[in-house]
Amino acid sequence: MTASGIDLNSAADQLGVHYQTAYKWVRSGALPAQQVQGRYVLDPDDVAAFAERRSSPSPRPPRRPRGGYEQLRRQMTTALTDGDERTVRRRATDLIASGVALTTVTHELLVPALLHIGSEWHAGRLPIWVEHRASAIVQRLLGEHDPNPRGRRRGTAMVAALSGDHHGLPTAMAAAALREDNWNVHHLGADMPADELVRFCEQHGVHLAVLTVTIPEARPLANETAERIEELGTRALVGQPGSTLAELQSMARDR
Repeated sequence: MTASGIDLNSAADQLGVHYQTAYKWVRSGALPAQQVQGRYVLDPDDVAAFAERRSSPSPRPPRRPRGGYEQLRRQMTTALTDGDERTVRRRATDLIASGVALTTVTHELLVPALLHIGSEWHAGRLPIWVEHRASAIVQRLLGEHDPNPRGRRRGTAMVAALSGDHHGLPTAMAAAALREDNWNVHHLGADMPADELVRFCEQHGVHLAVLTVTIPEARPLANETAERIEELGTRALVGQPGSTLAELQSMARDR
């Protein structure tokens, strides 16, 4: 220990590594340090911040199938339209087993397929039960592949949709994306009263509240509820049209 900081040996001990490892980090610039009379001196806050960065999981880089997603997207759309749950599971499971993130599978395959089916229903070319069946298949798939990565959790999150918004699938997708990014997630589902969500955040030490919105009528209440939650000191994010799960992960990490 020095008068203005700690020496490299002490820093290495705090980081749980050999002196030479800490020395390499200092030499590379990854670990800030100053030279004082020929010896490295480190700010304890810099050492603690470096330890936090090392313990926090890095988001898994997205992997792509060799042939891209276009053909797989068509296959997934056909399988979900036909109610072919076995094919949906096989395609998704094979990709995840090969290292493709669940969030990527959802964004590249499942969401486009569901949007196509929804568009076909609105145009009168598909009955409503096709859309409901496809959504149920995706919901079960997300449950089977519920992420549980290693590493320290970023914090506690709550995901829900407000009263009047009965669509639970977007909340399930958001919950899966946050879990994959190492959040501890309370998934409360759809059609939740605003007062209950505010009370839940207050009583459960929630760091981040995510409110999904699928109908325009629910947005004013979602915005109002987000403001109430933020008055508790909890960050709140409200879903926006066209936003992706990767964007949700990124915004959730912003402090």
